[in-house]
Amino acid sequence: MRKTYFSTVLLLTSLFLTLPSQAQKKTNPPCQNLFDSHMIKVKGGSFQMGTKDKNFVVYKDEIKQHEVTINSFEISKYEVTVCQWKIFVKETKSKMPQKPTWEWKENYPINQITWEEAISFCNWLSKKEKLQPAYSKKGPNYICDFKANGYRLPTEAEWEYAAKDGKLAKKTKYSGGDNPDEVSWYKANSKNTPHTVGTKSPNKLGLYDMSGNVWEWCWDWYNKDYYKMVNQNTKNPTGPEMGEKRIVRGGSWDSVTDGLRPENRLSTYPNKTHSFYGFRLAKSIAQ
Repeated sequence: MRKTYFSTVLLLTSLFLTLPSQAQKKTNPPCQNLFDSHMIKVKGGSFQMGTKDKNFVVYKDEIKQHEVTINSFEISKYEVTVCQWKIFVKETKSKMPQKPTWEWKENYPINQITWEEAISFCNWLSKKEKLQPAYSKKGPNYICDFKANGYRLPTEAEWEYAAKDGKLAKKTKYSGGDNPDEVSWYKANSKNTPHTVGTKSPNKLGLYDMSGNVWEWCWDWYNKDYYKMVNQNTKNPTGPEMGEKRIVRGGSWDSVTDGLRPENRLSTYPNKTHSFYGFRLAKSIAQ
């Protein structure tokens, strides 16, 4: 009888430890894990970058549509969170950005950070995990070593390829589906605030918030005519060689639906901050 009792207790204990609680399911991602377990491999392939779809508001900088080939790479499942940024701030003895009206909530995406601060975060995390940093600086210019195994920002092409589900691509209006309320936090449902990452439906690659929540910094300089200058069948483009503004993608809690489209492009100065700009991470894979 006692043996049966203890066996039952052990079984129940095992089930309790292996089955996540409702609270655990709703809390994404665990802050202390940082990123390694939250990186998704995106298998390389070719896709049509840009748009020719006239069913939406289409901006001139999205045209012309052109074929791009991307090598396999990794991208983070979630946007970088406030909790993760706080670790960076503590270890680098830097300061948190200006506090937003909704306060700093641990699993909200970090915002009000510059492109340059995002670059610093990438290098800090690479060194922390004993990886080769992707970024160096020569004078005022940042250089990205795409052969390095450290963390970096996705290129604009990588970002759009991942938002469109990579090789699993099925044409949808937004990243993950055709209903913006199912896949994104945006102007109509956000109540003027970002939300906990990972609480809307992911796309087919398992990436959350590729449409909405916060705009995401990318590596590339912005040029409104860039698509008109590139050739068809471009491989691993990294954007113009110079510019004044850097690309952000994906729309935010403050966007209307046309801003949520994977093709939509926006840009801003790399030393400026906004309450709806954040980022997610990428990593190169040795070819």
